[in-house]
Amino acid sequence: MLDANSTPPTVAIIGSGPSGCYTAQFLAKGMPGAEITVFESMPTPYGLVRYGVAADHQGTKGVTRQFDRLFTRAGVRFAGNVAIGRDIDFEVLARSFDAVVLATGLPLDRPLGIRQDAHARVLGAGALLRTLNGYPVDVLGRDDHGRHVSLGRHLAVVGLGNVAIDVLRLLVKPTADLVGTDIDDISLHELRPTPPSTVDVISRSGVERAKCDVAMLRELLALPNAHVEVTGLRPDDCGPAAELLRAHTQAAGAGVSAEHPTQVRLHFGCVPEAIDHRNGKALVRATTVDSQPVELAVDTVITAIGFTHDSADDPSGPTESWSGVNVYRVGWLARGAKGTIAENRRHAQDVAATIIQDFAMGRLQASRPGFRAVGSLLSDRIVDFADWQRIDEAERQSAPPQRCRLKITKLDEMLLVADRKANA
Repeated sequence: MLDANSTPPTVAIIGSGPSGCYTAQFLAKGMPGAEITVFESMPTPYGLVRYGVAADHQGTKGVTRQFDRLFTRAGVRFAGNVAIGRDIDFEVLARSFDAVVLATGLPLDRPLGIRQDAHARVLGAGALLRTLNGYPVDVLGRDDHGRHVSLGRHLAVVGLGNVAIDVLRLLVKPTADLVGTDIDDISLHELRPTPPSTVDVISRSGVERAKCDVAMLRELLALPNAHVEVTGLRPDDCGPAAELLRAHTQAAGAGVSAEHPTQVRLHFGCVPEAIDHRNGKALVRATTVDSQPVELAVDTVITAIGFTHDSADDPSGPTESWSGVNVYRVGWLARGAKGTIAENRRHAQDVAATIIQDFAMGRLQASRPGFRAVGSLLSDRIVDFADWQRIDEAERQSAPPQRCRLKITKLDEMLLVADRKANA
């Protein structure tokens, strides 16, 4: 704890997703009196929770309530609408704060790395989830009328981690089962006018090494309108996923019906090798572990194989040059796209403990001015937490009866809502 005469440490955290907020939370608790500023490129906080967590998992999104307390009670400053690297140089920030924590996450879908025909429609699961979450930047492209192009009736998903199941569930689930969510209805209707007829899910791993949590798999199997089939499940496969799927296949009914109009086929041990284009379809070519060829003709291929931040044209993307003795990394940016929000919380706790110890051991000195050095440079654009609360209130008030909020999907409209009330 700081004494009355000590200079408070100044810490900048770049990114207000779970990793950034948890780091701020642990630092505020471990260094009472420290000046902590969380920078965020969007006018809205909470990053992955707001735009990455599936809209029908409102329980997971509820973590924002404790982050709200961080900004309203713990004295942590929110500086939204500021992209480090675009609005202020990283070097300036690193010189101004005693410690800097990079918590930007990994924003881009990792490419498949196989041969793909440029005419075949291939989308990233992360971009699709952001769009269904009302992300205010167009990441999927639109037609000449400004609408998203329908995904079609026949889909393939490459990957079977939790993100893949999130996509599957949202695309297959009946609209009536989305009551209480914050899904963007316009995007959902444009991309998925009706649930698909078939979804083929391609998993390189066998069942024993399935990437998804069993709880997620169980939720998928429980979808009321889907008939789920499994290939690649071997008699000697064991483990929770194998047991669950084996019990499901043994109990499965006749197949697709009026009650189960969507056929979901899980292909384990199936390695995609190329995506061609033929007769207006994407043709996925793959091979099973038994060297059997697989060909799937679909309207859209959705990749869900992880994330990266390798966009060379993004000045706000952390590079190796964003480093120094007072610079730390946390969450997916540090560990790769692995682990849940709970695992990122544990990592944030470790990183915060390291920073606190570095101050205690004198490896970091509390001497830099922090937000005072940069606030005037950014004052015209910063959205503070009170501004965000006005956006939040506007979204909740405008929600239709079956939604918990109607997200504002245009950046200029967000800023207008914040400024209008702020200047009233």
